[in-house]
Amino acid sequence: MKRYRIEDLRPSDIALLPAVLGEAKVASGGVYVFEPGETAHPEPRHVHDVDEVFVFIQGAGVIPIDGVDHSVKTGDVVVVEAGEDHHTRSSEDSPLVAAWWVMDRAGR
Repeated sequence: MKRYRIEDLRPSDIALLPAVLGEAKVASGGVYVFEPGETAHPEPRHVHDVDEVFVFIQGAGVIPIDGVDHSVKTGDVVVVEAGEDHHTRSSEDSPLVAAWWVMDRAGR
């Protein structure tokens, strides 16, 4: 996992994280609203063979990576690297909103 704050990013004119993701392009993605206490992916193990990027745009919660909880909040950018088991969990107090995208394999 790699973690950044949105204000610390140095995007190129065409990519948000060129130094981290290389020439990889977005393959799919969306925005998800996690209700208070909601956890993504009920299966015990959730991995991709490519990187996945999360930009947390509202609220707070936890993103467990390979069994280790990492707190997240508005403005955090997290890159879950290929092969890392991950889930996302909203705090009990308010919704957690995340923009997410799965990268393609190019440029890695």
